[in-house]
Amino acid sequence: MLVKKNIGFTLLEVLITMTIIAILSAVAAPSFITFIKRDRLVTNSNQLHSVFKFARSEAIKRDKSVSLKASNKQWIVQTTINSIQTTLNVFEITHNSISIDLKDINIFSTGELGYMSQILVSDNDSSTADLTLCILQSGQSWLVEAPETC
Repeated sequence: MLVKKNIGFTLLEVLITMTIIAILSAVAAPSFITFIKRDRLVTNSNQLHSVFKFARSEAIKRDKSVSLKASNKQWIVQTTINSIQTTLNVFEITHNSISIDLKDINIFSTGELGYMSQILVSDNDSSTADLTLCILQSGQSWLVEAPETC
């Protein structure tokens, strides 16, 4: 005699599974949101640092001064080629929650600057640590986690 088996899930099994998924989602969501905020900060900081290093290397390579001009939410890398102001690269803030105190910086043909500079990258959220781009007068640069200073 053949016994017919029912294949599938009972309503109780589905409800228990959904409850477990809901609890795990509620526990994981806050840490995931913090991860996304931190990733935005790190990404913008690394891109900012990369643009500075690019500008410095271009100044040394071209044996010409290069300027980083702050304009709205952009940092524009410019130099003069054949008496024409030329844009070599542009850094742009990638998310509205990120604020960066961009400053005008001039890099000499030796790769040095006229003064030391600190640029804060922040999301104005206390749950994430802000980052600072430290730039020495010699042109050396690195990122530190705020409130540590250069």
